[in-house]
Amino acid sequence: MTRVIPFILYLLLIALHGVMLRGITTVFTAEINLAALIALMVAVYKPELVATWFGFAAGLVLAAGMPDLIGWHALWLAGLGLLAYHTREKLNLDSLFAKLLLILGGILVHNILVLITFGAEDFWFLLVTAALPGAVYTTLIGWLFFLVKEGRITWTRIKALF
Repeated sequence: MTRVIPFILYLLLIALHGVMLRGITTVFTAEINLAALIALMVAVYKPELVATWFGFAAGLVLAAGMPDLIGWHALWLAGLGLLAYHTREKLNLDSLFAKLLLILGGILVHNILVLITFGAEDFWFLLVTAALPGAVYTTLIGWLFFLVKEGRITWTRIKALF
């Protein structure tokens, strides 16, 4: 049971971001795609089955307020988790740059799939003004996560600055 608790907390974080924090964390047209980011992080560190089911669950939580879109989000995020896992298996993800490229590519693919699926009329305009900046913004958040996870940013280093 204790192995499931972090995943439940991740899903609660996705729900909290979708309900309360989305407007606060949006910069102009760039939004953090937290569900895809967490699904990709799980795919980088966990096995294939876990990455797939978590992507599916994250898609369900992401679209909980939009019942007509719930299946699409679940499908895209489950596929994204599976794709990221197999990409991780084929590539050497020891460097931070490789992880960031995987995150950027995954977020960009998810944003493009969402634009295509939901029939955005101005696809190219939204790609340049929303999907690309959102992918870069989300990758920056992922970069901060990797810096903390790898120990490059620690509490003592932050405390030493002040």
